Amino acid sequence: MTGRRTDKNRRPPQPWKKKLNLAVTVLVICLGPIMIGVGSFMINADEQLARTGARTSGTIVHFDDVTKASQRRIQVDFTTPDGSAHKTFAAVDHDQHPVVGTDVPVIYAEDDPGRAIVPGYESDGEWFRGAGVVLTVIFGAIGVLAVVLMGVGALRGFFRRRGTQRVV
Repeated sequence: MTGRRTDKNRRPPQPWKKKLNLAVTVLVICLGPIMIGVGSFMINADEQLARTGARTSGTIVHFDDVTKASQRRIQVDFTTPDGSAHKTFAAVDHDQHPVVGTDVPVIYAEDDPGRAIVPGYESDGEWFRGAGVVLTVIFGAIGVLAVVLMGVGALRGFFRRRGTQRVV
């Protein structure tokens, strides 16, 4: 005995592990397109709200001017005609420099004033869609690379087997 494992000594593959690996792989591959879909849905909902919502004025009460784009947000407080106070948040692009205390327009859903947007500022869907595109490109490239490498390995094995058949 040389200490090498042979096929006789190997444990049989456990079917639940293969299924788990497949499920994780499918989830990772689908994550980017799912995020693109969710982001597009959010953007469309905000565009619909911009067309049909009630308009009012709000005041910027808080702004975090940070370097990380996903954390650059403003908080806007606004009041609906019935006198109830509400707040909404909006993503701020790096070329925008809002000032606390400035009045900004707010569009909100009359039946749900908690659902509101600040025109001129990004929808949260922009981040989801952008991250989804990045993940799709990364995981897509990894998938293409894996398929190419498997194809190269299969071709090498094919030619290796074919070469040994000629020798008699």
